Amino acid sequence: MLTACLHLNRITGILTNMELDEIIGTWYKLASKGNVEAEENTNSFFKFIAVWVAFNALYASRYSSESNDRPQVMRFAGEPEVVDTHRQLVRENEQYLDAINTLKGRGVGNLRNGGARNISNPNNLNEVLSCVYQVRCNLFHGGKAPGNPRDERLVEASYIIVSNLIAPFIKDAL
Repeated sequence: MLTACLHLNRITGILTNMELDEIIGTWYKLASKGNVEAEENTNSFFKFIAVWVAFNALYASRYSSESNDRPQVMRFAGEPEVVDTHRQLVRENEQYLDAINTLKGRGVGNLRNGGARNISNPNNLNEVLSCVYQVRCNLFHGGKAPGNPRDERLVEASYIIVSNLIAPFIKDAL
């Protein structure tokens, strides 16, 4: 699964839009609903990884000219339609705003340099997705663990943010 996420940038030129939409939709459905027969797939870590694979496919297909993930995520965060969706969610979706506030609380540590990503303004999608991306990096590189209450809150918050942000882009794929 992680291999698919990490190598998708290389194959988006090979896939048709329909195939890519199907991949994104499949991962999003898996993240949203989990696997009813496999209870372990409903934990926040699995849901976040699955929704990130869908998100990765979405942003990588749109910004393949960027050199790596972080610039692609930041380009997504700068799209007017995405910014509008984010601001509407901040105003109207209490769970979404609570998720942002979870990340905002103490920020998200950067395991590489010991610094932290912070959110000073919940309406600033660049700050929000920068923190979410840091959670993703920490998790994918071994810095988040199930059973750690803070890690679980950060991963769950990140799942809520990403799944809400990408939902309008994949409704047709579901």
